[in-house]
Amino acid sequence: MEIAKLYLRTADYTTKTSCGIYEIENSKGRVSYKIFAGNEDLHLFLKKNRDKKCKQMAPVFTVGEYKEYPHTEVRKLTSDEIKQYMSER
Repeated sequence: MEIAKLYLRTADYTTKTSCGIYEIENSKGRVSYKIFAGNEDLHLFLKKNRDKKCKQMAPVFTVGEYKEYPHTEVRKLTSDEIKQYMSER
């Protein structure tokens, strides 16, 4: 979940919409987290991956409304930037 949160802002910026992190479970019970722009994208993923399911069918984390920030850039964060970002969440 924590790693997915790091990628969420990039997904938001790329799609220009508020994305969400969804909890996905495979047929063996392994849980992972995936980012989707919305329920339609989630449904398409589940249709293609029949061995996976999303119990809640809703994001377990989202930032709410998409907001445009000036001087936004997509790049790899340093360790210090990651710590600062996560402490602000």
